[in-house]
Order: sequence, then C-alpha cells, then structure tokens
Amino acid sequence: MKALAFGEIIWDTYEDGETLGGAPLNVAGHISRLGGNVSVISAVGNDEIGKRTISTLNDMGVDTSFIHRSSYPTGRAFVKLQSGIPSYSFNEPAAWDDIKLSENDAQRIRKESWDVFIFGSLAQRAETSRATLMDVLSTISAKELFFDVNLRLSFYSKEVLETSLSLCSIVKMNDEEIGIVSSMLKADGIRDIMKRYSIPLAITTYGKNGTRIHKEGNDDILIPAGSVNVVDTVGAGDSLSAAFLFFYSQRGNAEEAGRKASLLADYVVSKKGAIPQYTEEIREKLFS
Repeated sequence: MKALAFGEIIWDTYEDGETLGGAPLNVAGHISRLGGNVSVISAVGNDEIGKRTISTLNDMGVDTSFIHRSSYPTGRAFVKLQSGIPSYSFNEPAAWDDIKLSENDAQRIRKESWDVFIFGSLAQRAETSRATLMDVLSTISAKELFFDVNLRLSFYSKEVLETSLSLCSIVKMNDEEIGIVSSMLKADGIRDIMKRYSIPLAITTYGKNGTRIHKEGNDDILIPAGSVNVVDTVGAGDSLSAAFLFFYSQRGNAEEAGRKASLLADYVVSKKGAIPQYTEEIREKLFS
C-alpha cells in the first residue's frame, strides 16, 4: 500500500507528558506499522520539538520529505482527559497553519500513483494550508480520497465541509460529527450526505457502540466494539481509519477491513498514546 497523508502535526500534551499526534499523522504512523509505505505533507517549526518530530517519524518509517520547516512553532494540543475522553486547546498560529510544498515536491507527488490520499478538516483552518491541500487534490492520482471529518472547536465551516465532501471517495465521522454536519448542511444523516455528494463509502463510529460501514448500493454493516478497559481514546479513530484503508486497499472487502480496523481501535484505546507499540498478539489478530 502506498499512502499520502496531509494535515496537522501536533504534540498532544498531557499533565504527565506528551506524545506525537495529529489525526493525519496518527493514520500515517499506523499505516507504517501495518506494513504500508506512507508519506506526510505537513509543517513543523524550526524548534527543538520540530527536530524531534522528524526524528520520531523517521524512526517510525514515515517519509518526512514533504514536511515544511515553518517560522511558526510546532503544533501543540493541550489535552485534558475525563473518564478517558479528551478535550483540546491548541497553540495558534502553529506550523501546521503554514503547510507549503515546493514546486519540485508538488511535481513528485503528481508523478506518483497513490493507493490513498488522506486529508481532514482541521488543517483547513488556515488559508495557506487549505490552498496547498486544494492544489494537491486538483492534481493527485489516487485510487481513494479519504476525508476525515475532524471537528475541533470552531475550526471548520460549511464551505470546508461541502468542498471536502464533494472531493472524497470515502468519508469518516463519529456520531457527534454526523449530527453537526447534518445540521449544518441540512442533510438527513449519513446516507443523505453520501447521496448528495456522490460518496461511494462512509465509515461512522459510535465509541463503545461500534462502527458502521455504509456502502453505496449495500445495506449498512454493523461492527460491534470489543469489551476492553479504556485508558485513552486519543487516536482511536485514526487507528481505525488506518487499518480500514490498509486492509481495504489489499482486498476491497469493506466488512473484513472494518473488522480488522475495529480490532486495532480496541487495542489502541486500551493503551496510552495515539500510536502505541504493537504486541505480537495484536499483530496475529490483524494478520490471521
């Protein structure tokens, strides 16, 4: 699998430490751990934590050649957990508001054939990053365009949602986001959104109530969540996205990919951090 992810790089900062995160980065990290080839388009600051970001991603096997060095500081999210559920605040402006590509890098991306291009709504809060994303979307050759509806604070708009939905082939959102997006767009739920924007496949997540796969022309597929001890839900949805895209790209079987994705998400919520190390047990479950 060859994947390209666009968006925010953010260090999730807790009371007792910090971990590297940001939804597109989390997806990329898990795709790499699953055995895929993945590159990230983003930006970090010319600061110590920016250098540490590049080193960490290289160690993770993620290609960092499309990451811009910005004069803004590397992104941070200050996370508070209540019963394992996170709330966020962000530094602003941050490097991920300043995502840029050189003409040489843009040409490299255009010349490649990608299995999936991954993007979200949060990185579109600043015009510079959004313009770069629109340029990539207008020229990229990818089998799937995956849009993660990642609503944070007030960093989204009707225009961002409508444009992104009209360009993607797979959309993912959680139960709270379904309600917000439906209300903003005056739509009657996920099936209406799929029909209105010609989206063949959607993934909706409901926490402990599981995941639904919605495919054009097919009945919904309900995948129950496992019974696990929830430690930290940060990045759980991103791990689900990564595993779904990885296994779906291999066989085109949405139900199988959804079940593998749910297994990984259950594992991630039982650990601290968005991209925990994989045990041999979870690897055996995923690849059996």
